[in-house]
Amino acid sequence: MTLEEMRRRKRELGYSNEKLAELSGIPLGTVQKVMSGSTKSPRQGTMEALARALSSWEKTPCLYPGPMTDGFARILKEPAAVYGPEKKIYTIEDIYALPEGVRAELIDGEIYYMASPTRTHQKIAGAMHLAVAGYIRSHGGECEVYIPPYGVYLNRDDSVYLEPDLTVICDPSKSEEKGCVGAPDWVVEVVSPSSKRMDYLIKLFKYRTAGVREYWIINPEKRIVQVYSWSDGHESAEMYSFEDEIPSGIYPDLRIRLADDV
Repeated sequence: MTLEEMRRRKRELGYSNEKLAELSGIPLGTVQKVMSGSTKSPRQGTMEALARALSSWEKTPCLYPGPMTDGFARILKEPAAVYGPEKKIYTIEDIYALPEGVRAELIDGEIYYMASPTRTHQKIAGAMHLAVAGYIRSHGGECEVYIPPYGVYLNRDDSVYLEPDLTVICDPSKSEEKGCVGAPDWVVEVVSPSSKRMDYLIKLFKYRTAGVREYWIINPEKRIVQVYSWSDGHESAEMYSFEDEIPSGIYPDLRIRLADDV
């Protein structure tokens, strides 16, 4: 998509620069410079992120209500091929080379830029960290709890690099200085307007197939929490509200009520 096509699409959608920055994960100042033409040679990754935000795919969440079938798994694989064979294949070195303050995740050669978290996002992530870390400490547990920008090298290589809002690791061999190498035991993602497709589709599939035992998707807008559990050959998917005392599959006697904090 050329810059002129982006401008035309932006007008058609009625997006402001602020909205485009939110959806693409690109800093507002950079969006303003690109769209005004003052930046003569924008980074390819920046242009691709803006093009994705302006494309016509549906960005509504998929609330999958039950265990994942092979057919559903095939559907989740399809988004990786949306952009066609000519797209640039990114590597972990491109993540390391990002300018200071720009955060992104890498999945199978595709970079996904991350928007700056809102106040509500931070409050939820902070409440989850306090609840989980406090529980582990009070019970003498050995699992470790991390917040971003702690990275997760999900496949034990450089093909998938993620920064969950909360990462719980119970196998000390996976916890390294650079991040978690392999699947964490428990992952929490707080949904933002620009991350719905990532959190509800792509990451759901990646976390499950990598061996994550529990995955929470927290949606502040709808005040709901999707809880996926995969352990001992059993799969479950439950939906809760912020008013509920939400049980953890990792710690059966731990229950978290988000309405107390948000």
